[in-house]
Amino acid sequence: MTLKDALLSPQLKKTWPWIWSSLPVLLLLDYQAVAPFGNRSILLFQFPYFIGILASALAVVVLPFALLRRSSRMLVLAWLVAAIAYLPLAVGGFILGSRIRSWGFDRLAERSDPLVSAIRAYTDANGHPPSVLGELVPAFLPRTPRTGIMAYPDYQYYAGTNAARFDGNPWVLVVHTPSGGINFDQFLYFPLQNYPSRGYGGSLARIRDWAYVHE
Repeated sequence: MTLKDALLSPQLKKTWPWIWSSLPVLLLLDYQAVAPFGNRSILLFQFPYFIGILASALAVVVLPFALLRRSSRMLVLAWLVAAIAYLPLAVGGFILGSRIRSWGFDRLAERSDPLVSAIRAYTDANGHPPSVLGELVPAFLPRTPRTGIMAYPDYQYYAGTNAARFDGNPWVLVVHTPSGGINFDQFLYFPLQNYPSRGYGGSLARIRDWAYVHE
């Protein structure tokens, strides 16, 4: 058996489409999560690709030893080539996908400026923040706002004692943004801008005047 025959063997023939599609599929999954039409549950399809990364990394370490067996050398080498081809595509998909998510939340922070301004205007006019976002309508906003991201459509709003637990802020906006599986990522807005480097279940990364909590 030649290497070409091994690469096209029945054992590998079904694997190649999955390998070559890993990068665009992972990018698409992350894009839909921050698009107007997405669904967070679709991110569960990332899990097989993550398992594939672990399996491929293990294969790169173990398979070279299996090349010592002459009878299966070409087939083992073919699987090694497949693992080496898969790793940069899948890892790149996850890295670039995280940048797509960051871009999506950057846009969300920008879209949220009218909501933040309305809460500040209400506070200036009444001496205290609204107890619920509905109190902003219609004097300060035409309707109760939504995020514009179908996977994470709602703002959670806390004021008074419920907000004080967020580093003493008088009010807080929270968007729950799980990134697949059992995950508790959040997108936070603190009017005092006093975000810690760690807290709320993870590490915080600033995006404009907001902070993303990576669990």
